[in-house]
Amino acid sequence: MAQAGRSRLSGGERAVVVISALLVVAFAVLLAVRFTGSSAPEATTAATSGTATPSGTTATGPTEDPTEAPTGEDLTDVAWDFVSPSGNIACTVDDERALCGIATFEYADKIPAAEVERCDGKVGHFLQVTAEGSSLVCDTSGQDLTIDAAGTPALGYGQEESVDGFTCLSEETGMSCRHDTSGYSFSVRRAAYDLA
Repeated sequence: MAQAGRSRLSGGERAVVVISALLVVAFAVLLAVRFTGSSAPEATTAATSGTATPSGTTATGPTEDPTEAPTGEDLTDVAWDFVSPSGNIACTVDDERALCGIATFEYADKIPAAEVERCDGKVGHFLQVTAEGSSLVCDTSGQDLTIDAAGTPALGYGQEESVDGFTCLSEETGMSCRHDTSGYSFSVRRAAYDLA
């Protein structure tokens, strides 16, 4: 007499049970990785350089390698070529770039988090424009920027200075500099900055 309820599974039924068990285990592993923050590779959003296009729209820029060391430069000994009449913004221009520093600004909360995170120093006080684009500059000096305008000529409101293919314009609303050939530019004022 055969016992009721005790039948053996056929080969196909065993395969279904094994595959189902494997799928349940795989699902459990995926959940564990997702919720424990495991170091398994994930899709990430690349940080952007903040480089802008000449048309005035901000470009996404090249993809940064997240393992790359933060970039920046020590801007302690910048020799200013001219300052704004307020003394809050000062700039220097050479054949590589136009660089401006702003001592006091109120746009820190508008600086992209990716810019702040990859800077091993302070970001926001310095902006630059080159033939390749415009960007914020990471200052690794550790200084709180102060601008000593003594002996540095003021660029009056409504005046511009053209040097080595760059033109900077001083206005009551702030300072702007552009690379004459490419059209890349930035503008900065106490309340905001723009990269174009």
